[in-house]
Amino acid sequence: MQEIIEIRVPESLAGRFLPAEAGATSACGIVRKLTLKMNDPLVRQIKRIDLKLRAEGRAFYTAWVISRRYTKREVAKAELFHVWPKRVFEPAGEECGTTYNDAKACPECGAGAPQTSSLFLDGRRIPRKVDFAQTIAGEIIVSDRVIEVFRGLRLTGAEFDAVRLVNRGGMPSEHHFQLQVVGQPIELDPATRAGEDPFDEDGYGRCPCGDVVGLNLLSEVVVKGGAVSDADVMVTRQMVGVRRGLLRPRPMLLLSPRAWRGIEDANLKGLVVEIARCS
Repeated sequence: MQEIIEIRVPESLAGRFLPAEAGATSACGIVRKLTLKMNDPLVRQIKRIDLKLRAEGRAFYTAWVISRRYTKREVAKAELFHVWPKRVFEPAGEECGTTYNDAKACPECGAGAPQTSSLFLDGRRIPRKVDFAQTIAGEIIVSDRVIEVFRGLRLTGAEFDAVRLVNRGGMPSEHHFQLQVVGQPIELDPATRAGEDPFDEDGYGRCPCGDVVGLNLLSEVVVKGGAVSDADVMVTRQMVGVRRGLLRPRPMLLLSPRAWRGIEDANLKGLVVEIARCS
């Protein structure tokens, strides 16, 4: 597995602190983009620079993203996959009339409020060219093709509820459904890292009750040994994210190898996939 980090640094700072040959400067000359392996010595240098500038009330980089690349052999041997929809869209369900019972959420972090109505969305805003998408609140939408594949393979752990279209008077959609994962949630292993940024050692956003492990997922998902069920679709009990406005913490979505092979063979589109580990 190769772990890659992409970091964007203002050229005014990159020119002061980084080698001239490091990264590529945008056409407008404002931002420098660096794509590095996580074990590159330059990543450790960036961490030191950022810590120094943060102590002065500044930040070194403006954006970052971590991705992981696997060999075909690694994918073939994987026992579990972590997946999420790449396409995120607005408006969220709450803006369209979807209700949640926030009285049952964690009093510390606001995570875990159960959805108490159908998912209402503006059908004109649902992405059309993918089979998986999610709202900014983490509500996962799938196409009717997903249901056909899942039912044909008899995959377990997932149910599908019709999305109600507010632009059509609340009529149920014929082509889009909300994915609901049923069954006992899976426990994360503490080896799973989450926080504000790639160099966060304190787990920013972690809930003292253990419901949210941090603001952003920073590592591969690691679940406790023996915690994986026989279901093909699972979610973790612990979540990442923040409860703020329309945003809600979300669990990690896990698939069995059988489910992932079915999605690949059917060429269903819209999912990002990583290998999840068992401790």
